[in-house]
Order: sequence, then structure tokens, then C-alpha cells
Amino acid sequence: MTLPAGRQLAAVITTPKNVKNFPIVVFVHGSGPSDMDETIGANKPFKDLAGGLAAKGIGSVRYVKRTLIYANEFNKPYTVKEEVLDDATAAIALAKTIPGADLKQVYVFGHSLGGMLAPKLATTSPELAGIIMAAAPARKLSDIITEQNRYMFGLSKDTTAANKTQLNEAIKEINKSRITQLGTTIKPDSVILGIPAKYWADLNAYNQVSVAKGLGKQRIFVLQGGNDFQVSKADFDLWSTALGKKKNVQLKYYPALNHLLSEQTEKTNTSQYQIPKNVSEALVNDLATWIKTK
Repeated sequence: MTLPAGRQLAAVITTPKNVKNFPIVVFVHGSGPSDMDETIGANKPFKDLAGGLAAKGIGSVRYVKRTLIYANEFNKPYTVKEEVLDDATAAIALAKTIPGADLKQVYVFGHSLGGMLAPKLATTSPELAGIIMAAAPARKLSDIITEQNRYMFGLSKDTTAANKTQLNEAIKEINKSRITQLGTTIKPDSVILGIPAKYWADLNAYNQVSVAKGLGKQRIFVLQGGNDFQVSKADFDLWSTALGKKKNVQLKYYPALNHLLSEQTEKTNTSQYQIPKNVSEALVNDLATWIKTK
């Protein structure tokens, strides 16, 4: 997959057997460096989804995230354009060159941060038939990180003053990421939570809910798991309120799914990701049905 800067990313195209004019899905990762399978611990959600959809007559493109291959290029100020959007746009272009693919049925599956940015991709690639937003934050990333910290504090059952102080200090640091513009004191290369200030200012200027509401003909599928401790039902409820009455939107809440879209018996912590578990078959079935419904 060739990018404008002359960089190349490894990509895998998965196509269904003996199917002509098949829909195609481009997978867009969540935060952080990631391989084409979106490997997290012992889990490979994108690989599961690609295989599951192919079995149902749907092709896909998945690629290695630039922050994994060209990590050393991210030691200077950057935004989600460089981290996510440029590569996703290149992958959409690649999807349209696949023999047998229906060019009128190209979809983006955005997971977590990728889901948050999917409405933006729908505006910059208006030829997309639709977007799938899986565990997509409807709030600012700063709100999500604060909620994650509060959740972990509650999970620890450590209510000592020292632990409360640690939580309060963490939230103070997180609040620094709420900037909307750079200035003399906050420069583009100022680092907040390990990420350049330029990144935060750019992302905070983006209102994903508003952009999604403004999408006209493109279809939207919003899905959320109840055992997801990284992105919560609060976000799904915001999506439901904003988009619930739109004819081009489907929303579905899966009580048992975690952030990696596998069925779990409880909401715990990242240790859950060390146990291999496939993406929910019910979810794959729902996605295939939705994609094939014209």
C-alpha cells in the first residue's frame, strides 16, 4: 500500500471464494501502534473479523499501522491525520482496486479511535457506502481516559488516601489534554500524556457526533459492548440520542462483549486480553446482514 510520502505499509486483502461483486470492508485500528490483525495480548480481532466476513461473501483490507512500521517518525509533533487518516484513506483507495469488489459497497470498520474518526473518513471519502463504528467514543478522549482511571481505581478497592491522591494527580494530568489551541506556553511539541500537544488540540477541535449527524446518504452502524471497560455505555447512549432517529443508522448494544468484541462473563481489566477469545459470531452475523442489506 503506497502512501503519498513514498512510504509503504503492509496490507492483506481477504476476498471471499467464488463470489462476484462482493462488498469490501476497510479496517481502521484503535489507539497506539498496531499490526494488521489489531493484535492485543492473545487476541486478533481484525483477523477474526476478516475471516468471518469472508465466509459470508464479504472482502476486506487490513494493514499495519504506520506508528508500528515508522515509529521513529513520530518523535515530532503529529496529529490523527498522520497517525490514522492518511493510511485509512490509502486503504480505501486500495479497496477500490480489488478485482471482483463492488465499488459501490466499500465500508470502513473503525474500532475505538478508528470508530471515533470514521465519520471524518466518511466526509473525506464520500464514495464510501457506510461506516461501522465499534466501541467508538462519542466524548472527548480526555473524558474516556478519566473514566478509565476512575474505573481502575474502583476495581483496585484501594481506598487509602495515598491511592486517592494518586487518582487525583492522574486526573490533573489528564485535564491538561483538554487544550483546544496552542500558544506561547503550550507549543506543538509540548508532551501531554506522552502525546504531542498538537495532537490534542487537533483532536479536541473535532466533534465526531456532529460530523456523524451531518452524514446524509452513507449508512452508519454503531455497536458497543457492555463488558467494555475502555469505552462505556455512556458513549453508546450519546450516539443513540444523536443518531437514533436517522433512517440510515442502526445501533446495537451487546451486553456481553468487551472492547475486543469477544463475549465475556464480566467486565474486568487488561488481564482479560491475555486469554485468547474470538470475536463474537453473533456480531459477525449482524455485520454481514447489515452490509448486505441495501
